[in-house]
Amino acid sequence: MELRKIANAIGITGEYPPELDTIYAAMPADNTPACDLTAIDRLQEDYNTFGEFYELVRAVAIEINGDKNRSVWIRTASAYAKENPRKEVNKIPVPQADGTVVTSLLPLYILVSMLPSAVAEYRRRGFSEKEIQLVMHRIWDGMRIVKKQTGMPGINKTYFTWQTLFAKARIFELEEGLQFELKKVHKAAVYIRNKATGQIVPMINSGMVHRSGLHMLGSIGYEDAEGAFEAAFREDDENYYGHGCFDCKIDTESKAYPKSQWEIYLQPGDDFLSFHIPEGADISLDTVIPQFEKGRRIAQERYPEHTGFEIFGSSWIFDPTLN
Repeated sequence: MELRKIANAIGITGEYPPELDTIYAAMPADNTPACDLTAIDRLQEDYNTFGEFYELVRAVAIEINGDKNRSVWIRTASAYAKENPRKEVNKIPVPQADGTVVTSLLPLYILVSMLPSAVAEYRRRGFSEKEIQLVMHRIWDGMRIVKKQTGMPGINKTYFTWQTLFAKARIFELEEGLQFELKKVHKAAVYIRNKATGQIVPMINSGMVHRSGLHMLGSIGYEDAEGAFEAAFREDDENYYGHGCFDCKIDTESKAYPKSQWEIYLQPGDDFLSFHIPEGADISLDTVIPQFEKGRRIAQERYPEHTGFEIFGSSWIFDPTLN
């Protein structure tokens, strides 16, 4: 049977990377289990990876191992995930929810196939067993949140994408609460800095903005195109030009920033650290600032190939209109 037909049979209708077809065609037709029960047991014993869902995770793994179609999909997708970077792994689709726990949990076993290598990579970089436990337990956290949303533990597309960060060792967590992801600056903005004062101004470079300057055109409540403007960054020999963002509001008029006074601080493609705020984390300044310092220090020591360690956060929690 073709892999496309197998995918359809288990509820995966979205496009998947074409390399999966090549992997499937070369895969030996044997009875190798898709889900490694020994790995599941070890992850639970060492890091409490699955929390109270452990017995369910193990039982569903046994069910998948006895299901030819699901086994083939997990084996194929897992082989692809192990050999590709995180951004490519995120292209693996997840099945449509059908009310069964085996479908809800199916993407978990692709992650499980990656986690032993992730543990080894965290260890290689100098993370302690306690620090590794913090990130491994986030697999449980995803299942918990999906259960809260749907009534059934699982890994949906949002959490599959998020948890590939842990499975590829591209994120770490502090015991104090914050998480730090190694990331590159998005194309949405260029950041310039005043040479004298150190002020940093985001220069928006991401398309049409609502006339209010508060949101991108098309955001909920900001769909009216009248007066909308295009935010684009450009420069010549003397100036940078664009729509700066101040106190969460984008300038409606493009302005010139002389190069004698301003310099590019961060631009798309540069390395930086993105911080994430787990549910219930304390984000008071007295708590957060020391974590920034600690997170930067850990990243510099353990990810020396990552060349940028400025810290950036993007979250609805920062919306100034929210109490």
